[in-house]
Amino acid sequence: MRNRLAEVLGVALLFVVTGAGQPAHAQPAAKDCLPLKPAGTQGGALLPGGLMNVRFGGSTREPLALDVYPHADTAARPLAVVLRGGKGTVGQRSSYVGQLVELFGDAGYVAATVDYRSGGGDAAAEDLTAALRMLTTCHAAALHVDQYRTVLVAEDSAAPVALRVAARLLELRLGRFAGAPAAPASVVIVGGRFAGATLPAVPTRIVHGGADSEVPVAEARTACAKATAACEVVEVPGASHRVENWWPSQWGYKAALIASLAPRVGLVPAAARAAARADGLRKRVVYDTAHGLSLDAWVPSTPGPHGAVVLVHGGGWEAGDRVTYIAPMLALAASRGLAWVSIDYRLTPAVTNREQVADVQAALQYVRAHATDLRIDPKRLVLVGESASGQLVTLVGSRDPLLAGIVSFYGVYDLEAMAGDPSNPRSLARRLFGITRLDDAAVATLRQHSPLHQSPESARSQPPTLLVVGTADRLVAEYRAYLMHLAVNLANAEGIEIEGAPHGMEAWHEEPAWRVWEQKVGDWISARVGGDQAQGSRLRAQRAH
Repeated sequence: MRNRLAEVLGVALLFVVTGAGQPAHAQPAAKDCLPLKPAGTQGGALLPGGLMNVRFGGSTREPLALDVYPHADTAARPLAVVLRGGKGTVGQRSSYVGQLVELFGDAGYVAATVDYRSGGGDAAAEDLTAALRMLTTCHAAALHVDQYRTVLVAEDSAAPVALRVAARLLELRLGRFAGAPAAPASVVIVGGRFAGATLPAVPTRIVHGGADSEVPVAEARTACAKATAACEVVEVPGASHRVENWWPSQWGYKAALIASLAPRVGLVPAAARAAARADGLRKRVVYDTAHGLSLDAWVPSTPGPHGAVVLVHGGGWEAGDRVTYIAPMLALAASRGLAWVSIDYRLTPAVTNREQVADVQAALQYVRAHATDLRIDPKRLVLVGESASGQLVTLVGSRDPLLAGIVSFYGVYDLEAMAGDPSNPRSLARRLFGITRLDDAAVATLRQHSPLHQSPESARSQPPTLLVVGTADRLVAEYRAYLMHLAVNLANAEGIEIEGAPHGMEAWHEEPAWRVWEQKVGDWISARVGGDQAQGSRLRAQRAH
């Protein structure tokens, strides 16, 4: 592994020691470094000022790329490299980790997400090492990154990759090998997997769900107990496995995590972002002052007004935010030359589903009222939801004839059928409406908020609707029943079934056959709201390469 890392680094393994007894990390020759050249736009970015789709390795035919979010000043900052888990780890870097990228970027770190070949092992470690060299050695000055204050942040199956690379870079440092990136100051694992993982060799903080049924917290404690460096496990009570599914009541881990890193990375300058422009990415635009609700918006640089998609995240009505679950739609909309708006809304149990419906309506009202400022055409809006928010967008859309279209991915359309036993606090009826007994009034409430039970007249007047589902999704029966309801009532509706695909568009990047949804959904939306086709063609070509 040592020799292979040297090949990746493109330098000889020289035993060089500085006067202070530290390994020399000289800047490599320019010919050894790929340029810091973005091949994508802010259309898929999670933070302003991002350098998107920067190639750091691989081949021209099969490149490995990264996204990095530098700040607008020249202060030296720590670097947080955020790694998503799962299989589709090349080409879709923001899935599953949107909240973590925002967390570190807002805390003043230079945040980055990187491609790596999935499956763990040497190949993944080589890819991450090459990305670290690009960020901390080749272009540290341009990014204002302090290479000795790097933090690797991993979720799910990315945990073994981060631990392996940290141990290997520490080994190279102790062996006095020149040219290697510095070993990370810390590793952070949030909702990780530990089977076959290297023991923590640098200071490590593991944040793990106390109710994780996939990887019991005992596995995290075992990994920490065998560490050769400081290691701490922080249990988040009641939290499940994947961090994006944690509830707002469990988000207290975020501030505690940033504070815990201070002894490792030192003082971090406050985040410095350039002022928002008329085009580009705007973050946390408040659309409902009374309830503190905000949205993110991205607008192309071409002359407007632009057609736009209004994105509503899923999360079981109780989890998620503007950058969670629905991130693949950001780049897709931008690739079509469209603007996008991604909204927050209030979550259960703080509110009921009634208030969530009202929040989506309020967001639409805001976008229309501020269409000129946003450079968006209010007559060319498509409302998009997924999973739980599939119920929200189809219900709201059925009452909003001004929409150009509705797209719902693997939505819930019949709340009555999925009500469950209301004596169970986790039942849908109890969580969404506080229902404790399924009497006639309760059933009427569930049906009133079920798209499947809207009147024939409502279905016929509903804006053009596209339903999308994977055939391996347990909600496929809901999809088929609702599509039949729309068809029987002569609605303008179409459906797309993705053979073998599971629940969640973030997972649909894992198999090439599942990615047909991008072309089909993109074509459907473009047919209804248009877009800058020239820019869209350029961006699709960039994504292809």
